[in-house]
Amino acid sequence: MRRATCRQAGRGVMAGVCLVAAVISIVGCETKKSKKGALTDLEVRRLTLAQKPDRPDHLIVSGETITWEDVLAFLPEESAAPPSLKERLETAAKEKSLRQFMEEEWPFVQQKLNSRISSIVLSKRAERDLGNKVDEKLNEFADRELRRFILEDHGGNGAEADEALQKAGMNRVSYLQWKKKEILAKYLVESKYTRNRPITYREMLERYNERKDKQFVQEGLLQLRLIDIDADKVRAEHPNEDPRQKAEDLRKRVDAGEDFAELSKKYSQGLWREQGGLWRPRDPNALAAPYDVLAKAAQGMERGQVAGPIEVPGHFFIMKVEEKRPRSYRPLSDVQEEVKKDIADGRWRETIAELDAEIRRQVDLANTSKFVAYCMGRFYRQAQGKEAGSLTIDEQVRTPSSTTRHP
Repeated sequence: MRRATCRQAGRGVMAGVCLVAAVISIVGCETKKSKKGALTDLEVRRLTLAQKPDRPDHLIVSGETITWEDVLAFLPEESAAPPSLKERLETAAKEKSLRQFMEEEWPFVQQKLNSRISSIVLSKRAERDLGNKVDEKLNEFADRELRRFILEDHGGNGAEADEALQKAGMNRVSYLQWKKKEILAKYLVESKYTRNRPITYREMLERYNERKDKQFVQEGLLQLRLIDIDADKVRAEHPNEDPRQKAEDLRKRVDAGEDFAELSKKYSQGLWREQGGLWRPRDPNALAAPYDVLAKAAQGMERGQVAGPIEVPGHFFIMKVEEKRPRSYRPLSDVQEEVKKDIADGRWRETIAELDAEIRRQVDLANTSKFVAYCMGRFYRQAQGKEAGSLTIDEQVRTPSSTTRHP
């Protein structure tokens, strides 16, 4: 099952980076002066245990209450792919046994709960970092989103917008509350990442050296032109002709200045005769026998030089090096942006991991399993037209054990 991540909290943030940038600009240097680390275990425990839910269909996270209705609700812009969670559960409850319903639908409920928990934890962390400096602006941003939802999504029809919110399990107040949480969650992730120190040349050089053998290597390249004398073919066509002597005579003609390509077209018995013996460029280490000896012979040669006859079983080769490039690495100056992106991505992953750990600590302190088990059991009974109530002890034991620890 997927764990709660701050990325889940950020998916629905329609306010976008511009709002995040505006929030960051509000706090300015004040935030930089008062950088704070992750919540301590004591702070997390105090926030979580400050209140205990007085109802089994309520969950307390960071001092805020999550209800079963909150889990089923969704921001309207999240509903692009129907059915909604509530519709899915209603259908499943009518078609499946209680045990099958709990086992198969639990992951979807837990995933939605994870998203809600993530938004709360991250927004609380952002509020802690920012204090009360942004309350007015944050309300302004959320109000702007509500106006956009009414004007752009529903043509200014307030009644239609309210109906869409009601269908999503929300009203204007709850919509504004969740919008503010998502803006704060997005701010926390973005600002924590952007406040990281600049990438130095030393960091780039170290990362380049770590990754160059995998990412930045340029394999060697060799392009040859050959005159291939096939000993068996020579003897078959001219029984009295010596294949070695024929190869040596051709080499003398090359040295005397005759065109190598024309001699190859006329006398070579190899595959690339019609192309004047010109091979396509290739990695010298990829040449198979009997041509692997050519790569070895070319190691000490320069472009334009000729070697041969080179004897291998059944063949005599006269070889000209047309192109040669040794195995090397793309220089750091050419791949600097790739290296910087790699470092930035690594920092981003570290940021996400740190915030994920904070979310998991909160989840560990909240009894999500008991909450989900109760709410799903009650929902199942209601969908079946039965009297609502909590699961029996036996039914609780049979809830999916793999989903009762970490989301």
